[in-house]
Amino acid sequence: MYPLLLLGPLFVLCLRAGRLRAWTVTAATTAGAWAALNLPFSLFLHEGWAEFFRLNTERDMDPDSLYNVVAHFTGWAGFDGPVGPGETPVWLNAVSGALFLALCVGIASVALTASRRPRLAQLCFLVVAAFLLTNKVWSPQYSLWLVPLAVLALPRWRPLLGWMLVDALVWVPRMYYYLGVDDKGLPAEWFLGTVIVRDLVVVLLCVVILRDIRSPDRDPVRAGGEDDPAGGVLDGSRDVVVLPRPRIPRPGGQSRWRRKAMSSA
Repeated sequence: MYPLLLLGPLFVLCLRAGRLRAWTVTAATTAGAWAALNLPFSLFLHEGWAEFFRLNTERDMDPDSLYNVVAHFTGWAGFDGPVGPGETPVWLNAVSGALFLALCVGIASVALTASRRPRLAQLCFLVVAAFLLTNKVWSPQYSLWLVPLAVLALPRWRPLLGWMLVDALVWVPRMYYYLGVDDKGLPAEWFLGTVIVRDLVVVLLCVVILRDIRSPDRDPVRAGGEDDPAGGVLDGSRDVVVLPRPRIPRPGGQSRWRRKAMSSA
């Protein structure tokens, strides 16, 4: 279901570019395709089809998640305490969902206040990365979701190669951790350490992409004279909705506009 995450960035960019009709068509087509593919299985093989939703609702924090990293190194019992088989971690689901939505609001704010409309791949990478970082599960195959988005959002081979090597290397201590120390495996700290490094590298990629959004001249695509080659109808569109960037008051002083108003008075 992760492609549904891409509808959010599409909506924000279409709102900014005044292309909401195109977004509506895309969303309706997506919903229709999803229903056409899933409806037969949900009706005639419902138990197997619903297993995905049941498992992802009831499963506790996985070893790959930041919640488990914190729990292991601090002794924290989790938001719900010990969760038995068949029990749902209600608070973990709520907190992880709320954190993801909060990051999405922040990403939308960046997209609507930037001096130039961000490229679609940039926002899609940020949203999917936010989902993985705040989610209670990060299975190995989930990293594949980021690969095409990263190549389009950040076409610089050095940071991409470094990130991909780090992510691939997580597999080695993961397998040795599952093997168990008694069977010549590795303790959990080795695996969780690589999980932290992987997540930090993903955060670093997000920071670089945010920098490119704030300074489009640093973006390799924009620097080459292109607008948004992967943006479809967004490519070359003018801005219609742009929010003012929030002003941060200077410490110990009044803002420039307030000082000017007072001096005029």
